Amino acid sequence: MKKIIITAGGTSEKIDNVRKITNSSSGKLGMTIANRLLEENNDLIIYYVCSKHSLKPTDKRIQIIEIDGTIDLKNTIESLLTNEHINYFIHSMAVSDYMIDYVTTIERIKKSMKKHSDMDNAFKNIEIIGESKISSYEDNLVIVLKPTPKIISIIKNLSPSTYLIGFKLLDGVTKEELIEVAKRLRNKNNCDLVVANDLSNIRNGDHIGYIINKTNEIEEAHGKDDIAKKLVRKMFNDGKK
Repeated sequence: MKKIIITAGGTSEKIDNVRKITNSSSGKLGMTIANRLLEENNDLIIYYVCSKHSLKPTDKRIQIIEIDGTIDLKNTIESLLTNEHINYFIHSMAVSDYMIDYVTTIERIKKSMKKHSDMDNAFKNIEIIGESKISSYEDNLVIVLKPTPKIISIIKNLSPSTYLIGFKLLDGVTKEELIEVAKRLRNKNNCDLVVANDLSNIRNGDHIGYIINKTNEIEEAHGKDDIAKKLVRKMFNDGKK
């Protein structure tokens, strides 16, 4: 029985105990792919790793695993890849590029800079607002971000034999640029397939996906149903080789 991980939706990064930074990814494409997989092959175990508010498949054969932020996502997939033999990994989730480092205010930054003539020390000693609920009376909040772990980069390192499908989303670029960036993602992370999308097309109601394999063959698909159909058939055909 083949085991598949699908990540879908978007991550949310905690600012305090009640506020988060998130993105607008709905998880619809991931859900469509999951449903298509079961139409093509009943002999599957699917782990559907998603955000709490993303769209989810309702088929009881799909195991839903909800995550909060990028660190939770990382821990979840590391556990799955370490403890299970995963045949396919479809990484369609829109993972945040940044997470919260700390929260402060402009006034606190100024205060620290007056105390420390050295800029590095000034920023190391800024008074930070705690992780409990930030007061709504705080003025001039400053949210300092740091990069999140690159989830796609750890998949093949943990499970080299897993067939990996990556996704690249850009906005308002040419087809040539989109495909070139997607190829770089594929090469850097040893993906077997990569799906390239442009957000401007999605907003206009024409979701065009370019499915690119390791030999630079490109298959164009129109709409989430068509992307899911062509993607699933290609991954299963490649998996038989």
